[in-house]
Amino acid sequence: MYILSIDTSCDDTSIAISNDLNILANVFWSKLKVHNDWGGVVPSEAKRQHDEFLVPAIEAALKEADLTIDQIDVIAVTYGPGLAIALESGIKKAKELAIKNNKKFIAVNHMIGHIYANLANDKNGDSLSSLSENKFEGFEFPALALTISGGHTDLYLMEDHLKFKHIGKTLDDAIGESFDKVGRMLGMGFPAGAKIEQAAKSGNEKAFNFPKPLSNSNDFNWSYSGLKTAVLYEVKKLLGEYQSKPGKNKFKFEDNSSKLNEVQVADIAASFQLAASESLILKIKKALLAYPETKMLIIGGGVIANQTIRQKLENLASEFNIKLTYPKPMWLCTDNAAMIATAAYYYAKQNLYINEKEIASIDRVPNLEIN
Repeated sequence: MYILSIDTSCDDTSIAISNDLNILANVFWSKLKVHNDWGGVVPSEAKRQHDEFLVPAIEAALKEADLTIDQIDVIAVTYGPGLAIALESGIKKAKELAIKNNKKFIAVNHMIGHIYANLANDKNGDSLSSLSENKFEGFEFPALALTISGGHTDLYLMEDHLKFKHIGKTLDDAIGESFDKVGRMLGMGFPAGAKIEQAAKSGNEKAFNFPKPLSNSNDFNWSYSGLKTAVLYEVKKLLGEYQSKPGKNKFKFEDNSSKLNEVQVADIAASFQLAASESLILKIKKALLAYPETKMLIIGGGVIANQTIRQKLENLASEFNIKLTYPKPMWLCTDNAAMIATAAYYYAKQNLYINEKEIASIDRVPNLEIN
């Protein structure tokens, strides 16, 4: 089964072509620096770039896969969650391709894509999962699936393919969002996740005792807003700007790169990363204790690119003697169309195609959840 997939959930225009689970082509086109100059993703600019890039990116992917559109069996597209007008571009093009070329059509949940990125193979059929060296043969159920990204921190119990029970979530900021906001406090620009990780390598993670919100609650939920605020207060204290009066320390996207020295930045980064990662691990551990039959821990989303978080998850999996899988290549952790193609393969196995008469009515769902 040849699948052409499209992901325009944020600022990257991504097109992939797969043969079953084997990724034959995966094209990324983006102008991230433009967004970096503006301090974040500008939705209107993202849409403009998608509209500009989609056709040539599709042509490039077909050329890389050495296929024509006639040989494609299925058109798959992300329909949510994501930036509304960015999603609109990809959905519009996917519907055009499916209707014009009489192809089967699958609408994929972007976050399910992050989970199923673990099942992607390279073009030779070799697994791209972290378990590839251990002859990874797919998901084992029941499993716990964790999605960690700029907009999501969610935990699911999976009893079978595409069968999810939402058991934990962030009550405010997602973990990736907190990395970006703290990075902007430290003058790191956007996105800041990798920059915080790099700075933390030379920092003292015990320099600041940042809180781990909800660590004593018996549920599997997270909160990163309080941690972000605690970092803000420490930054203001270091700058001599802290005020104890209520409402005087509101969060601001300030560039403090010229005000904090390298040691201060490194120590804040290291201490924040420790609190954020340990907060994550605490709740997953509680979930593993609550669901002792769990056979596998599945991780998806851009934050798994963080090596400290990877190592802590590896240690946790070893402690519970269960398998841990996350996408091995960095590009497969972040937003990409390859993961959409992989998820679409399992949608297809369950015959979850959109009826030909209903394709035109498919619309974006910016706040789509996994049900």
